[in-house]
Amino acid sequence: MSRVQLSIPVALLVENVLTSGEPSELIIDCLQRKDFSSLLSKIKEPTMDLVERLDTAAEVRDNWEEAIRSRVYEFKFLHINALKRLLYFRFGLKVDQDYIQEDLSLKHIHLTLQEIELLQLLVGRQWIVQEEEQNKDEHRDKGRDASFPIPVHIRLKY
Repeated sequence: MSRVQLSIPVALLVENVLTSGEPSELIIDCLQRKDFSSLLSKIKEPTMDLVERLDTAAEVRDNWEEAIRSRVYEFKFLHINALKRLLYFRFGLKVDQDYIQEDLSLKHIHLTLQEIELLQLLVGRQWIVQEEEQNKDEHRDKGRDASFPIPVHIRLKY
């Protein structure tokens, strides 16, 4: 089974509404009815124009409902600024606070093995999520504890 592919605006809509912590079916129902009152106070970016993004989803035929249900999808295309927003929505990480940007790379991002695997699924068409070299030996000594944060960097594949 292939994963749903989403455009940047629609994927960031999905990420934003998932930050509400509400069950998937409730989120989908609110979006279908375009009644966002129960979500707006709970999402990370309440100023996002949800109607515009839903219109975009309809126009480009992105299956945002399936993406919300599965919580895993692929970006059709992902530029660096959208990648930084994804890190904020999905993992609560902010540039210059939780990691640094050097040109088109993001470094010193601390994620668990599960988070690394998820991020690679989301961005793997264009981006490589890789353990930072200087920390590989230290991490091996920890015995690959799945809850232990691992410093990684993200770079373009091409």
